[in-house]
Amino acid sequence: MRKNKIFLSLFLIFLVFFTGCAGKDEKEQVRTVQFSWWGNDSRAEYTLKGIELFESENPYVKIEPKFDSWSQYEKNFEEDFETGGCADVMQINFDWLNKYSPDGNGFYDINNLADYVELYNYTLKDLDYGSVNGKLNAIPVAFNTAIPVFDKTFFDENSLKIPSSWDELFSLAKILKQNDRYVFTLSNRHLLFLAVAWFEQTFSKKVFLMDGRLNVSEGELGQIFDFVRRLVQEHVVYSPTRGFRISALKTQKIVGAVLWCNEISLFVKETESLGKNAVLGNFIATPGAKESGWYLKPASMYAIKKDCNNPELAAKFLNFLVNNQDFALMQKNDKGVPVSNKALTALMEKNQLESLQYFALLKIRFNRGSINPMLPVMEDNAVIKSFAKNAFDYAEEKVSKMDAVNAFASLW
Repeated sequence: MRKNKIFLSLFLIFLVFFTGCAGKDEKEQVRTVQFSWWGNDSRAEYTLKGIELFESENPYVKIEPKFDSWSQYEKNFEEDFETGGCADVMQINFDWLNKYSPDGNGFYDINNLADYVELYNYTLKDLDYGSVNGKLNAIPVAFNTAIPVFDKTFFDENSLKIPSSWDELFSLAKILKQNDRYVFTLSNRHLLFLAVAWFEQTFSKKVFLMDGRLNVSEGELGQIFDFVRRLVQEHVVYSPTRGFRISALKTQKIVGAVLWCNEISLFVKETESLGKNAVLGNFIATPGAKESGWYLKPASMYAIKKDCNNPELAAKFLNFLVNNQDFALMQKNDKGVPVSNKALTALMEKNQLESLQYFALLKIRFNRGSINPMLPVMEDNAVIKSFAKNAFDYAEEKVSKMDAVNAFASLW
């Protein structure tokens, strides 16, 4: 009897010990989630701090970070995607949905992970930007659209009106041209956007179709190039450098810029360094136009690898990136004003929103019904590069209009 009791006691100790260990292993075994993103050193710094915070709150998860500059990240992503080497959670560009997941099967369907991602912080329209064939492939971080911003001090000192129509824009340029100044500095991408806005407002016709094909004739394309030529020759667009140059503000060559919403701080800092103030402009428009001509896109998005080994943990980390309020305060406006209501609330409560970026967000929301979802073709670098080169060559009388039209149209 005594031997039986001893045996039973040892058995119970053995059972408790090993079941306890098994439970601990199952619950607390450290699992790795890979995470990739692009950005500069300051972005890497706060992101790594955010990862430390997440790991401290989830000690059974190890985040394996991988980041690079935008150009290098874009270059490597295609190979990683083809070989299955993508991270579990990855930052992607909006047009990559069309490129890598045209049927919705290129990334994990986050709808199936709704228990781990607080989707109630988004409207259905917000989530539509990341949905393909009814599958939620990605979550938008912030929204972006091209918008004008101006040197307010210059306009105040010269009693000039901030332009909101094309006629007002060219009237301002006529005044500036007298002193060899221009209205805008802008990137090649935003030159295309400006031309598209003017054409679609003027002719109530889309330049591109949803599938990326051109929707204009050679004659209509010639009218677009004529418009860009006018922008250059009449000093609306600062063209000597053929691209965005914020330094042109310091040399008094420009009074404004066309920027992404999340880039507005570049102009604000430059004007403030000169002892001046900046002001947000309106979307340039043709009065009574049926088409807005302006387009909206997510500044960036987060997606989950389609064959992720730990999708629930990946989703939990993705949710941290977009909805955690402490991380939102680390990130602030670096990727634009956040879409997540929870993240946005954190910034508003701590007065962390730069005024012009916040006003840009309000403009986006106020005009949400009329601003079009960005078409992937308008984000295609080959399209942007060809349009800008041929438009500038024609504007500077280096090629004929027909040569410019044919060279650009040859992409299709």
